[in-house]
Amino acid sequence: MVKKLFYIVDLELQHVDGEIQETTGWKYVRVYEIVENDLSSLCALEIDITDNSEEAIQEYLDEIEMYNDITFEFIEL
Repeated sequence: MVKKLFYIVDLELQHVDGEIQETTGWKYVRVYEIVENDLSSLCALEIDITDNSEEAIQEYLDEIEMYNDITFEFIEL
């Protein structure tokens, strides 16, 4: 079975010198699934900015037993 998961990546920013922002080296990855035709939050990860988002999501899901037999398709929004 293939299950589609949708994700959004936001860079973590910090204010430097007033209005100037710079990245902190981290990013937030928010993952969603469709449940009964509604978007439902599955998880939120904070990972290093250089890490592959889809690999991080898959590693997280691999640790959850109920997702062991499911193949995921990741779609970035």
